[in-house]
Amino acid sequence: MKRNKCEWSVFDTILTVYIAMFVLAVIGYVVLRVIDDRAPHHKQYPMTTVVVDVCEPNDTVTCRDFNGNLWQFHGVEDWVVGDVASLLMDDAGTQLINDDIVLSAKYDGWFSGWTDRASALQP
Repeated sequence: MKRNKCEWSVFDTILTVYIAMFVLAVIGYVVLRVIDDRAPHHKQYPMTTVVVDVCEPNDTVTCRDFNGNLWQFHGVEDWVVGDVASLLMDDAGTQLINDDIVLSAKYDGWFSGWTDRASALQP
């Protein structure tokens, strides 16, 4: 029995399907890489600060890190000047520190050695 060259075998069909799936996977990977490279990559990092001001009317706590940068967050609750605050920061997808965002603040303690340091950090 002679086979017609136009007939496809099951092997030919499966091979064609696998090749098509591979080509689509490569195209999808390339497209996702291009989209991912364009989107800013936000990174989170911890920062230790000292509370330098508590403004109850505005419900704002101001902290200073040990580089001298001031950070604010809302929720005065039990915060007092001299408290050590651990901040979870978001870098906003940039290299600049000035546009970073405070995501959360946790009380990290207070002891007398910090009061001298906190007063030295006062603006």
